Amino acid sequence: MSEGKPELVALRSFLAVYRWGGVGKAAEALHLSQPAVSYHLKTIERAAGRPLFARSGRGIAPTEAGHSLAANVGEHMDALEQAVADLRPTRTGHGGTVFLGAPADLFSAVFVPRIIGLLDEGILLRCRAGLSDQLVEAVLGDEIDIAVLTKIEGIPTAKLHLVHWKDEDLVLIDRAGAPPYDPRDTSRRFVGYSESMPMARRYFRNCWGLAPPTPALTMPDMRAVVSAVQAGAGLTVIPRLGVESALTEETLAIVHTAPRPVLNSLYLAMRRGRENVPRLRTVFAQLLS
Repeated sequence: MSEGKPELVALRSFLAVYRWGGVGKAAEALHLSQPAVSYHLKTIERAAGRPLFARSGRGIAPTEAGHSLAANVGEHMDALEQAVADLRPTRTGHGGTVFLGAPADLFSAVFVPRIIGLLDEGILLRCRAGLSDQLVEAVLGDEIDIAVLTKIEGIPTAKLHLVHWKDEDLVLIDRAGAPPYDPRDTSRRFVGYSESMPMARRYFRNCWGLAPPTPALTMPDMRAVVSAVQAGAGLTVIPRLGVESALTEETLAIVHTAPRPVLNSLYLAMRRGRENVPRLRTVFAQLLS
């Protein structure tokens, strides 16, 4: 490496440490030794004339200079690596690893049937669960490539390539045998997956022009919410697809029928500027098909 002018391999190591959050994980991802990655970091820091990472607990965290360098070189390094990756032979020319994120309850019901075919095209898939706000942060931080969002209010849409995916029909449910719901009855409890209960809020606004009751119980995901309702904890509003089998088996019941469908929109999102990366375009198209 020429003095003061670090080579691309050193910048690549810096960016991997920045994105993976540590030298060990970066070395594993790059198939390099930890000493080699550490040497690359020192080379970049010498060229920059200031530290790019600082000790934080048991690991390291980027300094302001580190954040600035990552922001300036990240997209360019991605483009260079993609230009090389596009030349590699695969069965479709669009192979590689794609990181996906979605609410946990969507994976088995919606995601899995649509993505299995991608494995036959040489694409490796890595999935993680999260709520919309967490997934947006992960997309913008390049931790995941494509996310399914259940709400887009308040997110930085200018930084995202955002496409409407599908609409879910929302239903108000209770355990089997429960009486019909009347919003004037304040004695019935509600269960939600968050304090704000966005699906219940949308349902109540559309049906009665009201805010929903405060949840008596919140659970970490929709599957846990359904289990709580089946156990008698209270009512909830949930996408019909997530409880179709329970309704058929009559362990749950719809306790109110909306005068017109109340829909919850789902969106596919990736960081703006990456929509033409071949492997991401392939996965995006498969999900939309």
